[in-house]
Amino acid sequence: MQQRIAVISGKGGVGKSTISACLAVEMAARGKRVLLVDCDIGLRSLDMILGVDEHVLFSWADAALGRCTIKQAVLPFGGIHLLCAPLAGEDALEEDALAQLMTTCGDYDVVILDAPAGIGFGYRCAVLAADRALVVCTADPVCVRSAALAGTKALRMDVRDVRLVINRFDRKIALQRRHLAIDEIIDQTELQLIGVVPQQSQLFFQTSNANALEANLVTQAVAQIAGRLAGENIPLVVPNAV
Repeated sequence: MQQRIAVISGKGGVGKSTISACLAVEMAARGKRVLLVDCDIGLRSLDMILGVDEHVLFSWADAALGRCTIKQAVLPFGGIHLLCAPLAGEDALEEDALAQLMTTCGDYDVVILDAPAGIGFGYRCAVLAADRALVVCTADPVCVRSAALAGTKALRMDVRDVRLVINRFDRKIALQRRHLAIDEIIDQTELQLIGVVPQQSQLFFQTSNANALEANLVTQAVAQIAGRLAGENIPLVVPNAV
């Protein structure tokens, strides 16, 4: 059965697109056929994160509006396919356009929809196309409040399973009470935790030969999230940041 996972947040700059890209690569490493969809209309970034921006010809809006086929719009990166957001043209799209397009993507085992920050049009497009959601937030109180709102709205839009991913977490800083602790974040968002991604000083994509991400604490944490999404019983351990 295909999984469609919207990766959402309230506040921008929380590393949501990086988490989406890492998750797609890790799912592909598990033998899944993965489609990664950038839903940030006008401000897409996954093509640059993956290093394929010079090869973009079409967006998912082109496919939704009949200007090209899905096969023409997707870009391969390693074991995944990327479907880019349009740089403009939001007014020509209905909110359910992406959801309708996803019904034609049955060849994929997993569809990961990287929503823009906030709860605007792109967010609604992604959530309407999903049956699960990951809410990404850092331990900043402002980010946690906006993540709670994004998660609540996804539940009201009938997403059946909404989980919390805490990103860039530094246990030492939490112990010093300089940002929220994990239990506080869970309590304030009222979401079930599926993974904690530690603070990592650097994260590299090997774009020259389209290989997987360089292994580090971030990719290890995201690999565990991928396993939990697949139903594996993986204990949640918070590593130290580096």
